[in-house]
Amino acid sequence: MSPAEGVAVVIVTHNSERFLQATLASIQAQELGPDIRIAIDDFSTDDTRSLLKDHGFEVHAATTTARDSATRIAQNFHQGLRTAQAANADIVILGDHDDLWHVDRNRQQVDLLGEHPQIAMLASDGFLIDEHGAAVPGTIRSTFPVSADFDSLPLRKRLAYAAQHSIATGGASALRPALMADWSVPPGWLHDRWWSLATLRMDRFRLDPTAVIDYRVSDDQQVGLDSGDQDSPGRWLRGKVRTWGTTVRRVRDASGLVRGSL
Repeated sequence: MSPAEGVAVVIVTHNSERFLQATLASIQAQELGPDIRIAIDDFSTDDTRSLLKDHGFEVHAATTTARDSATRIAQNFHQGLRTAQAANADIVILGDHDDLWHVDRNRQQVDLLGEHPQIAMLASDGFLIDEHGAAVPGTIRSTFPVSADFDSLPLRKRLAYAAQHSIATGGASALRPALMADWSVPPGWLHDRWWSLATLRMDRFRLDPTAVIDYRVSDDQQVGLDSGDQDSPGRWLRGKVRTWGTTVRRVRDASGLVRGSL
């Protein structure tokens, strides 16, 4: 990565005091510190905002008016990305409010994006921990499995798989906003699902098998490791059609999003 490039951390919070201190400490301990720290706070009433400011974060009030949690979270992260891009960040590293970042996370993801400058979204892995910080068997990738040869499959096969399966977790991902035609996320979609599908359609998505975070599994999560019958296409499609539409519609939406960049 060129020294002129800026690295931003973007996290989204809402009454996140319970786990936030540990998350912020792990960001503070990074071998490669970020140039910009941005938090989108969704009307917290506890000490979340104070903790963020104490750790050098610019705290911006959420502007979303969405009622469902998926759309609301997605729009908060979209706001964070736009804020980071306006601050001249070339690389944006996403984070959840309750995960623990490995000390070399920033360096690992920045180096990989530097080696592959055509990549818009890098999806790394993470170990699992419980609400007390104790290890839980498995990883993010073992919960949402992707074949070892995924990156070498024909694009149409990767896109078909991604339309039905989660292939990226936002809290373990890094992005290059300049390589995306449009970061907006349609209502009903989670940001990581939409962005992974959109960047894959552009052939600008890459998996990274390295665990860069400890992903906390707790009752406080609004969204998490629920695979939602993704490996049972019939049940998955019936469960998602009410909010996300059919697989064909989702692929068509993603294709339309980036058609001008192909």
